[in-house]
Amino acid sequence: MKKIAFLTVVIVFGFNFGFAGAFKDLGNGARAVSLGLSYVAIANNPYAMFYNPAGMTQIKKFGLATTYSRLYPFIQDEKLHYLTLSGVLPGFSIFDFGVGISHFKIGMWSENQVVLSVASGFKGLSVGGNLKFLRWSAVAPVGESNYSYFNFTFDAGAIFVWRDFINGSDLRFGMVLKNITQPSIAVNKSNDAKLPLEISGGVVYVSNSYNYLIGLGISKSEGDIKADIGVEILAFSSEFLKDRFEFILRGSGGAIVEGGRQSSLNSGFGIRYWKFKIDYVYVYQFEISDAGGSHKFSIEFNF
Repeated sequence: MKKIAFLTVVIVFGFNFGFAGAFKDLGNGARAVSLGLSYVAIANNPYAMFYNPAGMTQIKKFGLATTYSRLYPFIQDEKLHYLTLSGVLPGFSIFDFGVGISHFKIGMWSENQVVLSVASGFKGLSVGGNLKFLRWSAVAPVGESNYSYFNFTFDAGAIFVWRDFINGSDLRFGMVLKNITQPSIAVNKSNDAKLPLEISGGVVYVSNSYNYLIGLGISKSEGDIKADIGVEILAFSSEFLKDRFEFILRGSGGAIVEGGRQSSLNSGFGIRYWKFKIDYVYVYQFEISDAGGSHKFSIEFNF
């Protein structure tokens, strides 16, 4: 039964055992997932390095964030969990630094990623980069040696903010390139298992007067082009025990418009109080509805 579960996951994530679909973003931040691809133009949480490292320049105090994802709960015999931990340390002269770690495991397969990030900003423009260390391992059948892999690659991103675009509102632009060196992640270094270059861009309108934002995003990876739209609105705000309590609603939806077939709706909410932020998102993918939607929880603490 575990073999059946593993094969199901192989199909779901597109691993095809050439591993070309490995090291995908399975939910590094609940807020990011709920806003979709437009988050590359926002990226102002401690898990920014997973989406656009340039966004770290917006974080003014040391921040930590962790995200837990329960993936496809209707898959039997095997529980799919994805965990990330990240932190940003700002204020080192003109540079800000960050570290991110992700872990995914199912059955005999495990996947780990360590991201070292640096970013710098001047006025409305921020740029950043990642050095990513990638490792997977798989338990082999009895009598054979276990499989494992280690390599690294780079990401680069930029964010530009046009402040006071209209009546005190801002217009944000973001772009990120992931897996720039396109390393092979197969044991035999096959070219068929190269990590694809991913290019994503987003534009976001932020209303500072009415406390909402709306954004559009697009990404290209191999032959697939995906587009989506995301929104966020401050639904409730009040003073509580000398600190502000905020409740935020979010949602996004999108689809692959050229290439493969994939579409999803993501709905979530956030709570902000004192130095804490708690976010949740539910992800429903139409093409694999029988596997169940995914739940993602993030907790953020800013010192």
